[in-house]
Amino acid sequence: MSQQLSYRSIMGLSEYKNFEFEDNWIFYTVCAMIGYSILPIFIFMRIAFLFFTKKKQIQKTGLRMEIIHSFLLMQFTNILLVIADFLMFRIPYTTIFTQFCASENPQTLLKTIVFFNFSAAYSSQMFTVLFCALRVSILFSVSQKTSEKIIKIVPFIIVTFGCLAALPHFSTDAFCMQMAEPMIYGSVLIISQFHASNVSMVYFNLVVYLIVTVTIAFLNILMVWRVRKKGSGGTLTTRSATQNAKIEKTLTGTMIILLFPMIASLLISMGELLRSSYFAYILLLRPFFLDARVHIVTCYFYLTHPIFRQIPHASSVPVFSRATL
Repeated sequence: MSQQLSYRSIMGLSEYKNFEFEDNWIFYTVCAMIGYSILPIFIFMRIAFLFFTKKKQIQKTGLRMEIIHSFLLMQFTNILLVIADFLMFRIPYTTIFTQFCASENPQTLLKTIVFFNFSAAYSSQMFTVLFCALRVSILFSVSQKTSEKIIKIVPFIIVTFGCLAALPHFSTDAFCMQMAEPMIYGSVLIISQFHASNVSMVYFNLVVYLIVTVTIAFLNILMVWRVRKKGSGGTLTTRSATQNAKIEKTLTGTMIILLFPMIASLLISMGELLRSSYFAYILLLRPFFLDARVHIVTCYFYLTHPIFRQIPHASSVPVFSRATL
């Protein structure tokens, strides 16, 4: 594919209006991504079902409801981001959307997809910080009354911020843009004129990713320090201590796993700013980091947290310390 064709709008161009979709390796890769996303989303729905139907039993385990509430909000917006990523990047990469986009110029659909993607992206970043911050604040013995107030008020602020930050993308036209190699001829992504013509938008995204990544890294350091400090001076019974250790391990591991995809997202944003010749390759790998952030975290949380092994089987659940969880 000629480099002259890369990174240009396909809207109204005759060669794209007459484009015919054929099976290709990107199409099969995207189908595989859809396949491996089904089970983690089902697991998320299972966690949400337990949260809404087994609240009393969850509370008896010692897990603070604010933690699981913030986890569900974080993962829900992450799932929305994955869906938006399929609509804005992955499915258009397959070329299945190319002829329709070039011929019909469906502005309402394109602008809605771009708005959806960016609002989900900004919201998911903030909800990730909220989850980590609540986790650390509880370790530092913030009162339950305070944390409950936070989980009631802050989500509304986050969603409002995400929508307002994404609104400029809806204010201008959107278009489908031909991608460079290793993408194939006809592989496009959906982008707004606001994003394409505004380098300040790239800087804004970079600053958001940088702040979020640094904040999560700092919260991870605080968390590890606090867990070690509390672990050296505990007075719980052996059974309670073992249970608490398992819960601590799950929450600690969840926060650490979240950090690595965030670093990858930051590097991708930097690659866009630097206009690297390998940017198309970076975009090709991007979905796997996003999926890791969503699916691995969900599966790890569900499979390692003892609460999800207790609730389906036990009518009476032993009470453990609530202070550090």
